[in-house]
Amino acid sequence: MKKYKQLYICISLFIAICVMFNNTAVYAEAKDEVNYDEVSEQIENDVERFHIPGMAVIVVNKDEILFRETYGNCESADESFIIGSMSKSFTALSIMQLVEAGRINLDAPISEYIDASRWFVDASDCDKITVRDLLNHTSGITTYQTFGDLKITDSFGKFVYANANYGLLGLIIESVSGVSYEKYVNDNIFEPLGMNHSAASLEQSKKNGMIDGYRNYFGIPVVGEPDYPGDISEGSWTNVPAGYLSASVDDMGRYMQMYLNGGKGIISEESINTMFYDNVPSDDGTYNYGMGWHYTTELFSQPVLWHSGLVENYTSNMFILPNEGIAVVVLVNMNDYLIGNNLLSNIVAPLIGEEHQNTPNWYIIQHIIFDVVYLLLFFVSISSAFDLKKWYKKKKTVKTYLFDSVRHIVLPGVLLCIPLISKTPIRVLWLFVKDLCLVVYVNAAILILVGAIKLIILITKKESNEED
Repeated sequence: MKKYKQLYICISLFIAICVMFNNTAVYAEAKDEVNYDEVSEQIENDVERFHIPGMAVIVVNKDEILFRETYGNCESADESFIIGSMSKSFTALSIMQLVEAGRINLDAPISEYIDASRWFVDASDCDKITVRDLLNHTSGITTYQTFGDLKITDSFGKFVYANANYGLLGLIIESVSGVSYEKYVNDNIFEPLGMNHSAASLEQSKKNGMIDGYRNYFGIPVVGEPDYPGDISEGSWTNVPAGYLSASVDDMGRYMQMYLNGGKGIISEESINTMFYDNVPSDDGTYNYGMGWHYTTELFSQPVLWHSGLVENYTSNMFILPNEGIAVVVLVNMNDYLIGNNLLSNIVAPLIGEEHQNTPNWYIIQHIIFDVVYLLLFFVSISSAFDLKKWYKKKKTVKTYLFDSVRHIVLPGVLLCIPLISKTPIRVLWLFVKDLCLVVYVNAAILILVGAIKLIILITKKESNEED
């Protein structure tokens, strides 16, 4: 989901992953200078060039829609998309509503609201982590921890992005309100704002007309079901409150206008300011994170509030420019993790007053490079199987044994260590880059199997020679 910026995919198979947003500027007069007809034409060209199946875009101020358009196979502004980690702002908003109602204290330990001991290795951690810690990702829970194995690390008090934080917040909302997370968000946010094509369940999302999502396999967008999470259970990493709400671009426009209008009866302006600005710095100091929103004065020439979203087959971005009084939302029905996602910031740039960079279209070339590497790996592994008969008859030398050691031990070992090298669990790689996982593990399996067969042949041959 957003900020999967911590995932790095190594080895000669792939390239380092995305750093969202270049240090380009948003000017104070940008709102008046944007020519939306030209911007729309540019977006349409980019959608075609970068093989994006569908996209929906909206720009609003507090009173009206300044620009709204759909592209590709998105035919209506009412079609909903899974919005990924942008869902966190809805969860944070729900918590702040309950704070205003006097039912939650931000600085109270989470053990006051839920019995989370079953989710933690050490139950006493629940007495140390506060609701505010969960909101700001300062709980000490790290990015890839799963429910049942949660624990405070030495990062406690520092920002470390973790879906588990917002899963716990979802459980707190259910415990305090007495209703399901889905019902709470629907009754207290979606319905009051007229977000009629938004949902917190896969079933309702489909009823609302959710657009098909696409994964990218070897450079080809392939439609498929999302890996939508169920109820939180042991082993859960992704969860609905952290990343699986769905919404249409029109609904997201209404949601943005709520913030621009100081809460619009949904929440107080004071609580909005707490969400936006009661935050903690990131490691590199380029932005702060607070309650479902990033805030930066470093990446642009004026303050920007933003969050991105990423799930298996949808990506999204939302921005608020407080000095301009405008907000932008972009929804895409594809996840092209290694290449396409990195192009979105340039596509979005003109909508927030940035200059569009007319870079060469490397989309196809980059995917071809990846595919060539994949094919080379398959050639190495498959050829080892087809050459078994030739290998059996061949006289074995030190060079032969060294070559086989590299091919059947070193290479598959490196492939299987990719999760360790990238510091990314295989379950996460499988969610976002299934094609890469297939290449890595199928080739590793073939190389190990053929290597095992060769070893058995050598042992059998040796034993036969000793008997003779």
